[in-house]
Amino acid sequence: MELGDVRELATAVMAEHRLSGWRLVFDNAKTRAGSCHSAKREIALSRPLMRLYEPAQVRQTILHEVAHALAGAGHGHDRVWRGIARRIGYTGGRCLPADTPKVDGAWVGVCAAGHRTTAHRRPIRVRSCPECSKTFDLSARYEWTHRGRPAAMDPRYTAELARLRERRPAPRPPLAAVGDRVRLTVEGKYGGLTGTVEKRGRSRYQVRTGKGLLSVSFAGAQPLTEPAPSH
Repeated sequence: MELGDVRELATAVMAEHRLSGWRLVFDNAKTRAGSCHSAKREIALSRPLMRLYEPAQVRQTILHEVAHALAGAGHGHDRVWRGIARRIGYTGGRCLPADTPKVDGAWVGVCAAGHRTTAHRRPIRVRSCPECSKTFDLSARYEWTHRGRPAAMDPRYTAELARLRERRPAPRPPLAAVGDRVRLTVEGKYGGLTGTVEKRGRSRYQVRTGKGLLSVSFAGAQPLTEPAPSH
C-alpha cells in the first residue's frame, strides 16, 4: 500500500476513535509492523512493511495499535486490550498471521534440506530448521551467508556451535533384529556371552543365551555377523 494512503487511513481511524493529541509516524522497523508509545502519544508504523501489506492488513495493524492507545500503558495484550481490540474491529491476535508479508534480512540461513530463513542481524545463536525437526537438531542447523556471501559469524555463535559439536553423541550402532546373534558387552558375569535375540522392545533385547533368557539394553549387545546355529 502506498504510504500516502496508509497515512490517510491511519489518520481517519485515529480520528474515528478520538485519539486527539496523538500523532502518526513512520519508522524503518523490519520485524514489527507497528508500535504504540503512550508516553509520547504516538503510533508508529513500519515504512517497509506498510509498502508490502494489502489495505486490509494495514487497517488491522492500525487497529491493533489504536487498541493499545485506548487501553493505556501497562496493559500489553491483556484482557482489557483484547476487549477494546475486538470492539473496534481488530480480528487478529498478539501478532499478525504467519503468512503476512515480511522483509527479508541480509542474513540468509539454509538447512541441509534447502529450507530457507532470513535474519536482519548477524545470528548469535545456533538455530535448526523447524520444517526438518520440531526440536533442535544439529544436523538440521542453518548455514548462514550475508548478502549472498560466506561471512564470519559472531563469536558467541561460533562458541555455541563448537560446544554442540563436542556434545554430539556417537552414531548409534545398528540394531539387531529378532533371530540375530549378538554378543553381550555389559560388565559382569554375562559380559562376552553370545546369544540369539528373541524379542526387541523399545530400548532392550530379550536374548537367549547359555545362561538363560537375559534382558539387555541395546547399548549392551553387539550384533554379530555369523549366522544363528541351525536346529
